[in-house]
Amino acid sequence: MMALAGALVGTGCGSAGGRSVTLPPITTTTTTTAPPLPVAPIAWAPCRVNLQCGTLTVPLDYAHPHGATIGIALARHLAGDPSHRIGSLVINPGGPGVSGIDDFANELSVLTPLLQADFDIVTFDPRGVERSDPVTCQSKPPSAQAAPQSPAPDPVPQTAVAQRATIAGLRHYGSACVKASGAILPFVGTVNVARDMDRLRTALGDAGLTFMGQSYGTLIGEMYAQLFPTRVRAMVLDGVIDPALSLTQMVADQSNGFEAVLVSFFTWCADHAACPWRPAGDPTGALLAQLASSANAPVPAGGGRHAGAGELYDALLDGLYSPLDWSRLGSALAADAGGNGALVLTMSGSYTADGSTNGSDAAEAIDCLDHPAPRKLSAYGTRANFMATSAPVFGPLLAWGEASCAVWPIPPTRTPGPVTAAGSPPILVIGTTNDPATPYAWAVNVAHELRAGVLLTRNGQDHVAYFYSSCVRATVQAYLVTGALPPTGTICTS
Repeated sequence: MMALAGALVGTGCGSAGGRSVTLPPITTTTTTTAPPLPVAPIAWAPCRVNLQCGTLTVPLDYAHPHGATIGIALARHLAGDPSHRIGSLVINPGGPGVSGIDDFANELSVLTPLLQADFDIVTFDPRGVERSDPVTCQSKPPSAQAAPQSPAPDPVPQTAVAQRATIAGLRHYGSACVKASGAILPFVGTVNVARDMDRLRTALGDAGLTFMGQSYGTLIGEMYAQLFPTRVRAMVLDGVIDPALSLTQMVADQSNGFEAVLVSFFTWCADHAACPWRPAGDPTGALLAQLASSANAPVPAGGGRHAGAGELYDALLDGLYSPLDWSRLGSALAADAGGNGALVLTMSGSYTADGSTNGSDAAEAIDCLDHPAPRKLSAYGTRANFMATSAPVFGPLLAWGEASCAVWPIPPTRTPGPVTAAGSPPILVIGTTNDPATPYAWAVNVAHELRAGVLLTRNGQDHVAYFYSSCVRATVQAYLVTGALPPTGTICTS
């Protein structure tokens, strides 16, 4: 259930005529105290199409800043109008486990022309991801995308025997991660990524960080604002994670969020010819039966491949992030029900790859450091059953998803708690009313937790509003360029 704080007044886009703050110019950083490890200049070189790439050197362990170092891979798109250049805008597209560099073209495709003219746009692969000392685990966890000849087992184990086998498999996976990536594994948490971003700010020559974080990227921004509030120039958090929530609370909220959007998909599917999935009777029951069938007998997908229940769950998650993907999801479900799992396997690959070759491994390592999980393994089956009462499709799946962090071999490095960022300038917090992955209530909470949080609401069923709303893009542009804030209660409807 969404908890709405206060009344929201619909004002369309409403970026004009709102409050404003004077944003400081981005100038070269000066300091009288040398940092523990000097920040080396970035050697930029041409790469890809109209981009520059470079590497930022950071400590592996900030508790020992003069010890081992790693390189953070960077890419930037230079400001199109150098005479009006404000500074650098750093973007993280989400994840965890997503390569900012591989996703860069996607970000630039929606970023407004004025932002691209006035800022160098900078992105990076966070530590542990893709080009930045990547975490690799030699194998995939049981719920991840399967190898071509070996479909993943049911990620929602029903019997005691299956549940013990799932736990054993998760332990084995964690051990493989330690064996392959033990040197970096304890240091890939988001608190360290925030520290890396402050070194990036210094290397870019900016006295204050201008940042836009999306989805998981909002947690990076929140950690940065908490650690370095006076070093923030402007910050946009879109599709917000509430850092005060426990993993169990987050999982419950997400399962309900995806379930609600799934019900909306069912309604759309029944009313539109573009959706060929036409199960008889209750669609929830039909989908659960299809998942159970896939677990018992994975569906052939061509080339010796099969789509099991794990892949079908992944396809569902991939298709529910935006109504723009509902037609594709309906086609995949219909084909799977008819004995062809190829489309399900394609959507599963899209969901688990996440734009980087080690996305699943990095996501697991980062999540388990960021979100402490309950350690009582015997409770997971009971919890899955309980969550099924409100979210019959996604409750058990996400409840069992917690178990991987319950047996993770590296202890968590972040303690859940509210972020106040006392001393920061206003931070723009964006929430979408029916976002399945980061529920709207999280944005409301974070806007209240921050001492200077400003909430912008977008009516919709998508994840990350900036990609789907011209109103949001215009509001973000005004804020990042001039400091203009939307009026209190602003709701974007376009």
